[in-house]
Amino acid sequence: MDREGAETYLRLLAEAAMRGSLAPAAEPLVPNASRIMVVGHALTAVGALDPVTAEEILTDFRLAVSVRQLHREPDPGSGQTVAVARWLSQGRAVPRGKPRPAQFSGAQFSGAEPSGDDADQDRADRFVPVGLTVPFRAGAISGELCLMSFAQTGTGARFIAAWAVRTPSLEAQLGLQHPGLIPFDEFTVTDDRGARYQLDHTPGRDLEWPNLISLRPAPPESIRWLDVAAPYRQAIRVDLRPPGGYGGAGSPPVRGVTGGSPRGGDAAQVSVSDTKLSPGEHLLVMLAERLLTGTPEFPRGGLLAAPAGSRRAVAAGFGDIVAALEAAGVLSPLSPVPARLATLCASLGLDGHGIAVPPTLDLPEPWLSLLAHYQRRKPEPTQMRAGYAALAATLPELDGLRLTLLGLQHTQRGSALHVLVQGRTPEPCPGPLDLDVNFPLSVWLRDSGGRWHAARPDRCYQGDRESAIRLRLVPPLTRPAEWVEVLAGGRSAEVRATLPLLWRYPS
Repeated sequence: MDREGAETYLRLLAEAAMRGSLAPAAEPLVPNASRIMVVGHALTAVGALDPVTAEEILTDFRLAVSVRQLHREPDPGSGQTVAVARWLSQGRAVPRGKPRPAQFSGAQFSGAEPSGDDADQDRADRFVPVGLTVPFRAGAISGELCLMSFAQTGTGARFIAAWAVRTPSLEAQLGLQHPGLIPFDEFTVTDDRGARYQLDHTPGRDLEWPNLISLRPAPPESIRWLDVAAPYRQAIRVDLRPPGGYGGAGSPPVRGVTGGSPRGGDAAQVSVSDTKLSPGEHLLVMLAERLLTGTPEFPRGGLLAAPAGSRRAVAAGFGDIVAALEAAGVLSPLSPVPARLATLCASLGLDGHGIAVPPTLDLPEPWLSLLAHYQRRKPEPTQMRAGYAALAATLPELDGLRLTLLGLQHTQRGSALHVLVQGRTPEPCPGPLDLDVNFPLSVWLRDSGGRWHAARPDRCYQGDRESAIRLRLVPPLTRPAEWVEVLAGGRSAEVRATLPLLWRYPS
């Protein structure tokens, strides 16, 4: 990794932008500052440039622009121009002790291991698929609490849940998913030893999020089951004995008090393969997938019908980013990834990306599947009812992160994969690249019909040393899949896990 080359490239980029701004027919200044910010964020994301240095270069550029606005002299050869160029090109001492600026902060794509508590690594986590529906009624309000899975870690115990709420007076205004109407304080939870617990819903900005129902206090690790009872209803028994292996949902249910839990008789099929991506390649892959899912909900008329401006904004700095990564020594000039990125831009009709290498026909299968879906002229009919499938599968560690699949859900608003991430868990920080560099994993889902779906982080509940994340599927499911293959990729390896599904539907 050439850190000096990375800093030099960013300073030369700022100098070139400054010289262009001093020309008589100069472009507006904001795009130049944005260009420097995007490249600086890419270099800090791969660990090639210190965030403080990147912020200082951007600050110097903005200050020089302010000087130019006070003394408008369009001659590029003037003494002012030379002085500004010399100022930008000279390295300055960086005060390493001061805090990182917010614009360039965040975890890196350089593959650094997270700093965790050794005692925390030895805890016995428990993840169990549940797949049970608990009906309830409280006055005019009725519905079902759908328990997808149970997760217990060193930070506590919780159910990952969905719900359907019905009330005659508020149904039109709130729909069927408002969790604030569920009388959680009136539910009773009892374990096999007679101890009692309380359900505590964690409120959030989204009516459907977070799907976390905490259990207080956390039960002992040795208990075998929990009886969950709604007000004036018979208890539903939740078997907490984890199935063997990676656990899945799809085998015949084991009967409890009045309900059954689909136990994982068919374990997930898991394979791990090396990828050995450079930090620059990994960053470009994440940028390509961000471009594919850049518009949260693409119109059914086709991907090309999405607003062109939003896609061009994502792709505008690709050429500069590729050149900067090569200058920093984190991207080989022989890498095939820039050509794939150029092909993706060409497929979307995006020019001005600035990538110098020609396009290639070698695109990953998930990218091709997503492009084909959105370029269909006729919308695909949706035959999927609102429902959920229980999951509890912990994948092998990727780049210091442990990913546990805890449920698959489909509603009228779309489809989502619920996961728990353990390891490096600082606060989410998208940054100028519009990437959450604290979740540097590529996640895709292939359904039993052969269609690929990009799993994009949509909501995050930050906990202590772990995060519960809802991954929005793009495009959403259209049919209840019999099984899914989850592909999670990092810098060093990728994991494929095939899991059988058993769908449950609220009444």
